Amino acid sequence: MRDKLNPPAKISLLLLVALLLTTPAFAQKVPVVEKTLSNGMKLLLVARHDDPAVAGGWVAHVGSSNERPGMTGIAHLFEHMMFKGTPTIGTTNYQRDLEIIAEQEKLRDQMREEDAKVRAAYRRGDIDDILKPENKTERYKELQKKFNELITEQRQILVKNEFDKIYRSAGGSGMNAFTSDDMTAYFIQVPANKLELWMWMESGRIYQPVFREFYAERDVVFEERRMRTESPPLGLCEEAFNAMFWESHPYSWPTVGWPSDIPAISKPQADDFYATYYAPQNLTLILVGDFDPDQATNLAEKYFSRIPRGKKDAPDV
Repeated sequence: MRDKLNPPAKISLLLLVALLLTTPAFAQKVPVVEKTLSNGMKLLLVARHDDPAVAGGWVAHVGSSNERPGMTGIAHLFEHMMFKGTPTIGTTNYQRDLEIIAEQEKLRDQMREEDAKVRAAYRRGDIDDILKPENKTERYKELQKKFNELITEQRQILVKNEFDKIYRSAGGSGMNAFTSDDMTAYFIQVPANKLELWMWMESGRIYQPVFREFYAERDVVFEERRMRTESPPLGLCEEAFNAMFWESHPYSWPTVGWPSDIPAISKPQADDFYATYYAPQNLTLILVGDFDPDQATNLAEKYFSRIPRGKKDAPDV
């Protein structure tokens, strides 16, 4: 869904601003205009008029170090979920889309209850593996069938990768995201005359994100872990060394999450995490390129200020 090519020059500078601005020597060399919106969201603006393009990005000041044991990998999961769309992007029938998501969550609650029975049977020694399909309860199998039927129905009304398609049709390139121990960043380069489109798109997915296909995407993340950590010859060894080196520090667990935690992440947990860490006072918007800082600030106020300030600030690690 997202470009994996080398980033354009402006995106490279945008990332440098995001990662290195806190270094005083760097801050003195880059002419950064700093602003704060009425809802607490910070702006970092670097005007460069060498070509008619703008690299736009925003950083959520949350990474794997903000997680807790038992829920590792959730920060990285949002790197995937934030591309699922909004009420107006990603579906042809938003009302039915919402109904399906709600029905899926009700089924998931019941499936978790059945899973608890299987785990209890495992602890008693009645079964030898909680993951074997034959060890699931009959009720669980019925619920799983209904859940899969809803997935099939939902896919009929989804518009896959519409977020990406809109940007590409407007000349956007280099769309991507990454998660680290301390931040999650989203970025793209667009033509200078599409800056307002970028403001609308990005503020929309922060203001009204729709976490479609949540559990399917969670499974994708689990497979990503297998590919990047468990398949390479030294992947698990490096992970074990990192856990030993950092010991009880939050840096000790992998950004992608522990294999025991990823399948247990629920949508209600994700909703709570989002409300806490994706509030505007915990976000920084960064622009590098061909724009007027005052006009960009006015556009940011117009679009991003509709996002209400979070009820409480993100807790310190």
